[in-house]
Order: sequence, then structure tokens, then C-alpha cells
Amino acid sequence: MSAAVRAKSTRSRATIAIRMLKTQKSLSRSFDDCLEMGDGSEVVREIRRRTLEDPSLVEVLNRRGFGYWLKPDYFGEEFKQQNLGGVQPPSV
Repeated sequence: MSAAVRAKSTRSRATIAIRMLKTQKSLSRSFDDCLEMGDGSEVVREIRRRTLEDPSLVEVLNRRGFGYWLKPDYFGEEFKQQNLGGVQPPSV
């Protein structure tokens, strides 16, 4: 059982996913688990929120092919309504 499956919260799964993105050469099934526990959109939102404080995370996401998560329209209208407590998402 992966750490993501055992994790009790979205924030924990986001932390695990970020650690994997930053440290593993190739992403495995364990990374997929971070996004497939019923709260994948919330995990991505939390990762996006953390890019505001961690510029190296933006670089990692772009290098790994997940830069599209950072696009303002990734969540469409849904994201605009729940927009990080009024903080604008990072521009790509």
C-alpha cells in the first residue's frame, strides 16, 4: 500500500506528490495514487497553491510535463469561483 493510499488528507497527498515530482527520476503508480483517491482536483489545487511560495515547484512541474496544471483556465469556471482565497494562480 503506497503512502498516498495511507494518507488521511488532501494536503498529505499533495506533499507526497510534490516530493515524488522533485526527487524521483520516473513517476510510478504511487504518484498516480496521489491523484486517484477521490480528491485529485483538490490535490492539484493544493500543488498549485504551493507554487506561489515555491518557484522551484513551477520549474519541476514544467519539466515533468505538468505545466498545464498552472494554466489559469485549467479548472475553468470552477477554479475561478474557488480561487485560492482571492490569490491569483501563477501565470505560465
